[in-house]
Amino acid sequence: MAKLCRIGLALGGGGAKGLTHLGVLAALERGKIPVDLVAGTSMGALVAAVYTLLPRCDFVVERFRSYLESKEFKKTNPEFLHIHNHHNHDETPTFEGIFQRFASFIKKGIFYSQSLTKRAPISEENFAQNINFLVDDVEIQQTQIPLAIVALDLKSAEEVVLRKGSLRKAVSASCAIPGVLPPVRIDDRELVDGGWIDRVPVRPVREMGADLVIAVDVAEVLDETEDFTTGLGIVFRTNDISRCALSQLQLKEADVVICPNISDVHWSDFGHLDTCIRRGEEATRTKLDEIRSLIKRKKIKKIFALPFRGPFFYS
Repeated sequence: MAKLCRIGLALGGGGAKGLTHLGVLAALERGKIPVDLVAGTSMGALVAAVYTLLPRCDFVVERFRSYLESKEFKKTNPEFLHIHNHHNHDETPTFEGIFQRFASFIKKGIFYSQSLTKRAPISEENFAQNINFLVDDVEIQQTQIPLAIVALDLKSAEEVVLRKGSLRKAVSASCAIPGVLPPVRIDDRELVDGGWIDRVPVRPVREMGADLVIAVDVAEVLDETEDFTTGLGIVFRTNDISRCALSQLQLKEADVVICPNISDVHWSDFGHLDTCIRRGEEATRTKLDEIRSLIKRKKIKKIFALPFRGPFFYS
């Protein structure tokens, strides 16, 4: 007999905030909520890929911890982003991280001059080394839990849901931030970060056969204190509004939405792994009773929808 309630997990993008997904997975595991299907976008795709290969949260957390301490992570650092951290002598030096430096250089206009002459400031080789550290060289079909990875096709402007082929390539495509990381070519498509079209992939995991969808939204909330005094600031703001509005429409299709409180963690700052995990766990624990209740209701509804086949059919 088929499972009465297949639970799907939709993990959204959000840069470093996506590390919060690790805490969500840990809380679901401890709460004995089974995950039957997973779809991921951007950072959510990276976490989903590692988890679905070996669904053990302790293993996944340690793999990410090792990655963030690795030379592969630290050397993803194009020349125009080389800067030194400024700290007092009594402070512990920190590694600022590629995306944090990128954000500071946007303000200085250096990124724009680079964009006129290069496809992306980070090379395909360095990008691949980072993905390869975390993701095994297997096909998507080989994951222990069925997985879908979302990307955006630059040519057709369509959402692309990848469910077969190279896992590394699919994750690379979903994580390819436009202008920062090079697009990934799969078949005749030029693919980039899936978060630009589907920030939290609720519909893809529903289409995989999920009866109950748990969506995890870790993206930045709109900040009313942003600078609207420059043309560039207004352009960025209107883009954020459009993406947020689209995301809110897509999230309405989920049964449960988990939104961890990580407003104090910047999307570019990967130095708060333990904080992100803790916040993900906290947010998920508050939803466990709701999830269990929905599972029961979904099962009962499906039982009554099934044809009767004798007194022992439902045992």
